Amino acid sequence: MSEFRVASRYAKSLVDLSKEKGLLDTVKEDMKLLVHVCENNKAFADALRSPIISHDRKLAILKAVFQGKVNGLTMSIIEITSRKGRENILFSIAKEFLAQYNKMFNIEMATVYTASPLTSNLYEDFAQVVRKNTGKDVQIVTKIDPRIIGGYILRVGDLQIDESIKTMLQRLKTKFKDNPYEPKF
Repeated sequence: MSEFRVASRYAKSLVDLSKEKGLLDTVKEDMKLLVHVCENNKAFADALRSPIISHDRKLAILKAVFQGKVNGLTMSIIEITSRKGRENILFSIAKEFLAQYNKMFNIEMATVYTASPLTSNLYEDFAQVVRKNTGKDVQIVTKIDPRIIGGYILRVGDLQIDESIKTMLQRLKTKFKDNPYEPKF
């Protein structure tokens, strides 16, 4: 069975159980923490995927990182996946949990890449544009990428709007390269 299907089933079970226990928002924050740790700590993510590290050792690492910082229900799912030898899908479970949560509450995720931090006015402008075009509540994640020089890149689902200076310069360079004009000396 594919990793996505397995992660999706674990996530669905966790959504249902956390909803039943009234801990849906708490577990959502725990899943955000798990995603954040996996995305920002390559060594941690690699350790979870490593076939060389024993499952007991992986569980010890997970407990050291998350024990006392997450709800007991979240810790239980971490321990269950570890006992089943599936620590490598914890990141996928967390991402899928967040996707299912957003779908349940009609929330659209958008990512805005800019060269410098967004002001609150710009943040609200982006949120308003996404809300208007999707008809959903929006949650915007901002990421700083100085390589884009200026402007922005907005990603909503499969849609990407790239109004970055870097891309504009690349388009201009391509136009100049394809220019058929040849000077006569």
